[in-house]
Amino acid sequence: MDTPISEQGSSLETMMKRGALVCVVAIGGVAVGLAVWALRRWQDEREYQAWRESVSSDPYRRDRNGYPVGAQLGYSRPR
Repeated sequence: MDTPISEQGSSLETMMKRGALVCVVAIGGVAVGLAVWALRRWQDEREYQAWRESVSSDPYRRDRNGYPVGAQLGYSRPR
C-alpha cells in the first residue's frame, strides 16, 4: 500500500518547487511594495520642497499670527 520511492521523490520535488515559487512571488511583492513606497515618499518630498520654495520666495509672507517673516526681517537667503 505504500507509494514507491520514486513517486515520493517526485511529490517532494513538486512541493519544493511550489514552495520556492511562493517564496519568489512573496519576495517580489515585498520589493514592489518597497519601490512604490519609496517613489511616493520621493514625490511627496519634491512637492513639499516646491511648496516651501514658493512660500519662502514671497517677500510679504506673514506667519500664522500675522507677523512679517523672511525677507521683511532681513532673513532672506543669499542665492
